[in-house]
Amino acid sequence: MPASLSIDHLWPGQTHQMRVTVSQEMMIAFTRSLGDHQSFHQDPEMAKRSFFGRMVAPGMLTASLIGRALGTEFPGLGTIYVSQELRFVKPVFAGDLLTISLAVLEVMTQRNRVRLDTTVLNQEGLTVLSGQAEIIPPAQHQA
Repeated sequence: MPASLSIDHLWPGQTHQMRVTVSQEMMIAFTRSLGDHQSFHQDPEMAKRSFFGRMVAPGMLTASLIGRALGTEFPGLGTIYVSQELRFVKPVFAGDLLTISLAVLEVMTQRNRVRLDTTVLNQEGLTVLSGQAEIIPPAQHQA
């Protein structure tokens, strides 16, 4: 079972990274599950004629990977995602290897909240998404 870090196991400056390759199948499944009919998210031929020149991942797919990292790896199972500020900096394409980086900025023990810097980089080390999140960490620590 994956670990969960309670608030007493989190401190400012603590970091975590998770890597994910964005596939064309992931992009198509994500957009179809939402009823998003933007051709540049799911049709390679139509996407060639778009602003991007090829299929591009929806920004919220990239953002959802932050939630995946928070809920499954750091702090882990039981994390409640309270808020997220997002800045979409560069497009993400099928085949991109993304690094989701989380850094604890503030631990608010009295409120049982943690504020984190959230950054997503592509395989070239370029920022594709940046922002900050606030979470409620799991109630109990599980190693």
